[in-house]
Amino acid sequence: MSLDMLWLCGLFLTASFCITASSQGPIIQVQAVIKGQASLPCDITPPIKNDSVLLVIWYKNGETAVYSYDSRRKIDEKKGHWKDTKLMEGRAYFRTLTEPATLSLDDITEEDEGLYRCRVDFKKSPTRNTKVQLSVIVPPGKPKIYEKGKELLSISGPHEEGSSLTLKCIVSGGKPKPSVIWWRGEAMVDSSDSETAYPDVKDNQLTISRLNRSDLGAVYTCQASNNNISQPLSASVSIEMHFKPLSASILSSRQPLSVDRKYEIVCQSVESRPPAKISWWKGNKRLDTSVEEISPDGNFTTSTLTFTPTLSDDGKSLTCRAENAHVRAGFEEDSWKLIIHYAPMLDLVLGAKLNPEDIEEGDDVYFKCRIRANPPAYKVTWKHDGRSIMHNPKSGIILGNEDMALQGVRRQQAGNYSCIASNVEGDSESNIYQLKIMFKPTCKPEQKRVYGVARHEDAKVICEVDSYPPPDSFRWSFNNTAETIEVPQSRYSSGEKRRSLSILTYKPVSEMDYGSVMCWATNTAGSQKEPCVFHIVAAGKPDPPYNCSLSNQTANSLEVECLEGFDGGLTQIFILEVFDLQTNTLEANLSSPSRCVFLVNDLMPGKLLRIRIFATNGKGRSESIYLEGFTLNTAEKQTGMPANFELTPVLGAVLLLSVIILIVTLVGIALLRARTTHSSRIPITRPSDLALVKDKTNVPLRSNIQNLYDDKNPDVIPCNNKDSDYQLVNGSNCDVGSKQSTLSNKFNLSSSGNITPNKQTDLYDSFKRMPPLGIQNKDITYAELSLPKSNSQENHGLNHIPNKDELTIYAQIDHSSWAVPYSDKGSPPPLLFSPGSVTTLPSLHREIVTVRTPLMANQQESCV
Repeated sequence: MSLDMLWLCGLFLTASFCITASSQGPIIQVQAVIKGQASLPCDITPPIKNDSVLLVIWYKNGETAVYSYDSRRKIDEKKGHWKDTKLMEGRAYFRTLTEPATLSLDDITEEDEGLYRCRVDFKKSPTRNTKVQLSVIVPPGKPKIYEKGKELLSISGPHEEGSSLTLKCIVSGGKPKPSVIWWRGEAMVDSSDSETAYPDVKDNQLTISRLNRSDLGAVYTCQASNNNISQPLSASVSIEMHFKPLSASILSSRQPLSVDRKYEIVCQSVESRPPAKISWWKGNKRLDTSVEEISPDGNFTTSTLTFTPTLSDDGKSLTCRAENAHVRAGFEEDSWKLIIHYAPMLDLVLGAKLNPEDIEEGDDVYFKCRIRANPPAYKVTWKHDGRSIMHNPKSGIILGNEDMALQGVRRQQAGNYSCIASNVEGDSESNIYQLKIMFKPTCKPEQKRVYGVARHEDAKVICEVDSYPPPDSFRWSFNNTAETIEVPQSRYSSGEKRRSLSILTYKPVSEMDYGSVMCWATNTAGSQKEPCVFHIVAAGKPDPPYNCSLSNQTANSLEVECLEGFDGGLTQIFILEVFDLQTNTLEANLSSPSRCVFLVNDLMPGKLLRIRIFATNGKGRSESIYLEGFTLNTAEKQTGMPANFELTPVLGAVLLLSVIILIVTLVGIALLRARTTHSSRIPITRPSDLALVKDKTNVPLRSNIQNLYDDKNPDVIPCNNKDSDYQLVNGSNCDVGSKQSTLSNKFNLSSSGNITPNKQTDLYDSFKRMPPLGIQNKDITYAELSLPKSNSQENHGLNHIPNKDELTIYAQIDHSSWAVPYSDKGSPPPLLFSPGSVTTLPSLHREIVTVRTPLMANQQESCV
């Protein structure tokens, strides 16, 4: 072995291996413990690509085959493995999936030791041989510890402090011979083992010349080992000693004690063998209210005294005494001089020169916190209505140790005040002092400000104010465009239970009785400066909701939310109706008494919906707002296995013909579009196959449908130029925003088209592609502009009114430039026009939608 050179060492499963080089080639050294497991490595990886293993044969101690693996019999795995039934039956298995492949041997015996050779035959490459030396280790026997010729099982002693100790450890057996080492805890103390007269026995003797307290409970372990695979065998003993208590200590914090409070005071005795007994003394009087406990190892004795001090105990000594009766003069004690403290006692009062019933806004207020405490309080804090007050001179809050000043108090500073003092005994809070600050009445926010009243109808106008003290009186006045009139006191009254409000009974008789009423309140602090103003208006129908949006559209539900319009002076209720856009059947009808927010449930999936929203009160109902929405399609179930696709000659011919037709169609569309672009001055008439719509539906220029149709340039209004047959009244240019009122009141815009989805599931996709103005898919080519007939050009704001046959004009829509804009929040765009209402047109974006609208022949310009 002197010529061997170490190549590689390591651990493999439960066996160790090393690769060495010798004159006979590399040898892998493998060690295994008897009755354990050994893994003999063998590299079966082909040296070249596209090669494979044919046969693996294991030999032991020469040319005796003990195991083989034939990869050509992979179909029958059992027949592919062969083993020597005498040597390896039931204990060996060749594993080809590990890296490298290994021959695993279980239940190792000494007979398994030897030199193994693994022969690998490849299909193309030369045969490879791998040599493995298996060494079998026999662990030694369990060590035994002796003291003075007597075997120790677990404890040595008891020993006196300062005495010596000799321990001997004897180990027998083992191949190779083991090493014997002494450990104290995790530290090695002696490794000088020696041979004995017996060839298979080794020992190691440990000597401690002087034992001290640190040896108490020390554990000495004798360890025997002859390999680095299996766990070493060991035996241990602990040292037991006798000595007096090392100390007796009162473990409590020794802080001053509070009067009449129960305490548990702990005293502990350390390192007394056997355990010490603890007693308690107050002066010369023994106390019997204690409980004693000994630690499991006997080194600690703990006594807990339950003690309730009184004021008379101040200055006395409390003593803990620990005694060991087995040791002469074996006692220790500890004393504590008692100091009795108590938590602060507080009394909060107002400054001596202040009248608590005459404090107004702007006055200076002072508080005094009287404190009695032992020891003195080290911190004083202040609270207002349970919230801490911070020192802030700029805000007029000045805090001292026992004083607080509030300069120029405000009404918000009224409330409950208290002070909190802290010492080592704890925190104490004073009594609650309620500070009352008088202030003039002010109008209470969030009152009803507008009252809609019909003629000869009584209105109850409620005026409520904030003040302290409550108001003594109210006065009212009425103001219209002509005069201001004081309201007689007989017309109003104060609340019986709530003095802070006054109720005016007001009945308008003529138009001059509509205007504003104002109320003032007066209390001890003075009269109200700014009155509460209420507007009396003629009751009417409410305004329609606005800024409506849809959200959370699912397969069977959606949400609608609008901003509330003016209620007409009366309580309004919001109504929502949902219609099927195809069948015009009512799907849902909901009402909301307070907010214009609706959650519509129980809808059918895959539906296009038309939503109508309006408000109603006692005077009637508002104009209606229309939205368009949808419900999502439910997922279709997919069953069955996908069919195998096979391209047949007939199918190939059909596909080729379809491609040719598609190409011809696209070329025709391109030529038609180019022709349409160059002939934009040619008037476009309604096609003969497009049926007239008798009952046209008023469609707003913009519909709140998921922000899909933000078409801000409908291009249906001609520019105001000299060549146009239709011109706006006062416009010198195309200012849509300024003429929106005329448009919304004088024009009736509608659109028509065909929705022809092939399947129910196509409704949602068709809806997503719907352009504005009710156009629902790209099959719609024409939009209608309906103009009311009138003999007056000024009423319509037009220089020319077409005759009866010209009331409906058709415009062709260029779908190639259509785009679907989305808003940031995914909500639909607001309406451009609502029926019966005047709204402001948003800014127009020509690049979104281009609509060619030749309202008359030779007319090409559009509003941009």
